Amino acid sequence: MTDEAIPPAIKGPDPMLLLEAALFSAGKAVDAEGLSDATGIEPAMVQLYLKKLIQAYSTRPTALEVAKAGTKFVLRLKGEFVEGVSTLASPEVSSKLLKTAALIAYHQPVKQSMLVEMYGVKVYDHVQELISLGLVRARKEGPTKVLSTTHRFSEVFGIDSVTKSKVKGHVKEKALERIRTVAKATIESFEDDSKPSDGDKQNERTGPGEVEGKQKEAVAAPEEGQGTEEGSN
Repeated sequence: MTDEAIPPAIKGPDPMLLLEAALFSAGKAVDAEGLSDATGIEPAMVQLYLKKLIQAYSTRPTALEVAKAGTKFVLRLKGEFVEGVSTLASPEVSSKLLKTAALIAYHQPVKQSMLVEMYGVKVYDHVQELISLGLVRARKEGPTKVLSTTHRFSEVFGIDSVTKSKVKGHVKEKALERIRTVAKATIESFEDDSKPSDGDKQNERTGPGEVEGKQKEAVAAPEEGQGTEEGSN
């Protein structure tokens, strides 16, 4: 069905605006069926209107976007604006869980026993919390569990795809960004420490010959004083 096949709204609000309002009110990712139930728009039409809504947001000068995460749709902040306002948001994931979540996302599917070797026994508690938040799923395998991320993980962390390879790539890129930032700060700090001090600059202006002469004078001065005292005795 083409855009021309979308019938104009005869009564009530614009379907696109109605879907936008539904996504805003939900505050989370919702599938087409859920949006259809909430708005009364046919599921097939929901898909078409959402496609137009995504295109509309992509051309607007706005910090928001309508994005697809798996089979669901969400109205959220664009990635480049998330960090700037993160201090105002109520974080769903506590900071203590972030490293464990990142390790699971990068190494998935990963055995819980392997994570324990990498990060310690605290992993057991972290995994339970991540599972309860719906961010991680666990599959029993012998005496341990195999862990991987869920669709909700992509929604919460603003990842456009739910495939394991894409999620791993996203985590890797974020890690590289962090490494680059730390490396840059380290290099700048080293360069600052390598700059000559005021004392070094003074010695450079004085020159090695003059410094050596002053050192000889300082050594010779006590000897002359000592000789005068001997002569007076």
